[in-house]
Amino acid sequence: MQYDILIKNATIYDGTNSRSYRSNIVIKDGKILKIGELVDEHLCSSVIDADKRFVCPGFIDIDNVSDHYLTLFSNPKCDNLLRQGITTIIIGQEGSSLAPLIKNRLSSFETWTSIDDFNTSWRSFKAFLAFLNSKRFGVNVGSLIGWNTIRSGLIGESFKNLSDYELKQLLILVKQSIKDGALGVSFGLGYSSGRAISKREILAVANEIKKFKTLFSFYLRDDSFGFLNAVQEILEIVVENEINTLISNFKVQNEENFMNFDKALKLIEVSNTKDKKLIHFDIDPYDYVCQPLINLMPDWLAIGGKDVVKSNLLDKDIVKKLIKELKQNKGFYKKLILVDIDKKYRIFKGKTFEKIASNMGVSIEEAIVKILTLTQKKVIVLNQSLSISNIDKGVKNAYGIIASNGMSTDINNFSEYFCDQRSIGTFPKYLSQYMKVLPFETLVYKITGLVKEKLNLKDKGYIKIGMDADIVILNSQTLADQSTMQNPVIAPKGIEMVIVNGKVVLNKGDVIDGENGKIIIRS
Repeated sequence: MQYDILIKNATIYDGTNSRSYRSNIVIKDGKILKIGELVDEHLCSSVIDADKRFVCPGFIDIDNVSDHYLTLFSNPKCDNLLRQGITTIIIGQEGSSLAPLIKNRLSSFETWTSIDDFNTSWRSFKAFLAFLNSKRFGVNVGSLIGWNTIRSGLIGESFKNLSDYELKQLLILVKQSIKDGALGVSFGLGYSSGRAISKREILAVANEIKKFKTLFSFYLRDDSFGFLNAVQEILEIVVENEINTLISNFKVQNEENFMNFDKALKLIEVSNTKDKKLIHFDIDPYDYVCQPLINLMPDWLAIGGKDVVKSNLLDKDIVKKLIKELKQNKGFYKKLILVDIDKKYRIFKGKTFEKIASNMGVSIEEAIVKILTLTQKKVIVLNQSLSISNIDKGVKNAYGIIASNGMSTDINNFSEYFCDQRSIGTFPKYLSQYMKVLPFETLVYKITGLVKEKLNLKDKGYIKIGMDADIVILNSQTLADQSTMQNPVIAPKGIEMVIVNGKVVLNKGDVIDGENGKIIIRS
């Protein structure tokens, strides 16, 4: 056969934010070979009639945490991601990445998952890419470098400024990793391992690798009462130094802070000029947050790492001080749902802290302290603390990129693994919910072409001749996220076919091949 796949009668949204057009697509050897020409069907191994269907580039999830939970390796097929049209994921966000490593330390991952049984056979980013290339994944995978990971790998969880020598050593590591193919650098300023990261460090990294035109991603230092100051901190750095920036997992929590979201959007819009649109943010369409419980504690409790936390929680005077502070925001902690914890404490999974406290016969604040004392490892909570109105504004904003902040997960073992709706239905929910609000070409652009441009991806994000054949065929009439908070693993509807690198991997909602992804390196 001369051609691999012919997609005919397609309504094409090409990822460039242009209006759709009706045409045909010819695929050969993993690439888009022709657009427009209707070739002889007998010369094609497969013919797909896409009449009355929308055909889009594969969706690119710019903020995926399959690495943080290590599920990229426990569920490499990424079938839950393919079912929502995701063909490429970007990992290494929020300051934590699987490479490069110093002394094989993955301590920055302990807030999300257990690393006790996970062995790394690499140190450098180049060796990590070689490891990834030895595996088979359902989606394409690219990675940033996590500054928190290499920083804590060098100095541990110490709350201190880096010396000039220490900073120089890390800059050498970053520069080499970028040369080896990393897509950028991420900073997790809002985690205990990132509290000591200073403007000096960020600028040093920027000056070292800015010429490579990579992405700088920032998880804000505060997404609650200090939200606006946290946004201003980033804008002051990146505008002055013209840094290509993504604010990851952009949100503001607590009702009394909701008004600051409009102010933050205005600051971003003013900071971006007509010629230089340096700053974007990613956001998902759900009104809740999933995060480590320790992140919701006062800064002073966690600074210094898990050993300091353990010591603090054994000190009666410190515990008394902690409980007093928690009581000042009682309504906030009351709503928290514990969604992931070490296996031996699974009895608490799915319960609110109000219910846990009632079962224990203690106050909500005392229940939180008890849970933290039981395990210094992963305690992940879900909190419906966001404004739906703000989410709408963020999604519709010109600088908003839609991302899942979800992960690859085995939906057949839901009881064993943590999973939430974002990992199952983010992109179908976004498209179906906003198709009457924004032009469909704009909706597609925010999850394809805009991400391509932000990351400078060479072969992904557009339907154009010569691009990789990552393609989604969807039914706009049936498109829907069916998951619920109580049952998040119900697959979405409407994503009918997914092609990854020229091969059909999902057909009629069923994954038929979970091994055709590629590893993406910096162009």
